[in-house]
Amino acid sequence: MDDLKFRIKPSFWIFIVVAVVFRQGYFATMYSFAVLLHETAHFVVASKLFYRCKEIQLGLFGAVLYGEFQDVNGADRIKIALAGPLMNLALCLACLALWWLAPESYFYTESFFTANLTMACVNLLPCYPLDGGRILTGLAEKKMGDKALKLTKRFTVIVSVGLFAVFVVSLFTGSNLFSLGLFAIGLFSGAFAKGRETYERTVFSTNKRRFLKKGMEKKTLVFDLRNTLADVAKRMQGNYVYCLEVVDGDMEVIARYSIAELEDLVINTPLDTPLSELKDAKRPVTNRE
Repeated sequence: MDDLKFRIKPSFWIFIVVAVVFRQGYFATMYSFAVLLHETAHFVVASKLFYRCKEIQLGLFGAVLYGEFQDVNGADRIKIALAGPLMNLALCLACLALWWLAPESYFYTESFFTANLTMACVNLLPCYPLDGGRILTGLAEKKMGDKALKLTKRFTVIVSVGLFAVFVVSLFTGSNLFSLGLFAIGLFSGAFAKGRETYERTVFSTNKRRFLKKGMEKKTLVFDLRNTLADVAKRMQGNYVYCLEVVDGDMEVIARYSIAELEDLVINTPLDTPLSELKDAKRPVTNRE
């Protein structure tokens, strides 16, 4: 997690002050830990799938993992989105196990359990930009392509309007579900937001153009036909430019890929593709540099 930055926004301190005023400081602290662990789980899975995430921001409404969006496919979108709620559910199970082993710990961990259970349940709602909405989008992308996100956002608008209507009714029944009204407004605005996406595909050219003026070191990666593009991408780290040589069992070079060609492969080809299945992998080698 060396490349991941944490930033606390001023609004977070407003949240803490308000919580302390209403004698909810301990719950606010446990909630903050829950959301940080939730976003950290997103980061870990995204990193393993070769997405580059830059920063976790802690603010008034929780934590958000940020990066400059480049490309997230359906399967990866689902895996990354599921990581957060699953982390919260795992922490809930850990609390239950602790209560069974040490019942006296219930007093100290009840708030942490409640915060994690709330995080998991809310984020699994199929509304954008919640994790459930990202999962729904990932599932729908297989059949609907680019229209999947639009469908999820339309569904989010319907849900948010319905929740806000419940809030309005509550004002006349004495219930006054103020938090539900805020949640509905947040969902509605999220459906129309065009801000930064949370994941950045590991693109090795766009972020390095500014370094080229000072000169960059070029590295040649050598892999055999049994490896996959994921193995190659995992080695493409740091401020370097890379080219690739594919060799056979006798260590004879059978294909070469220039810097631009390799970047195009990593960005536009599924990372689980074996090098043996690349269209150039078995062509007679020429000087491609």
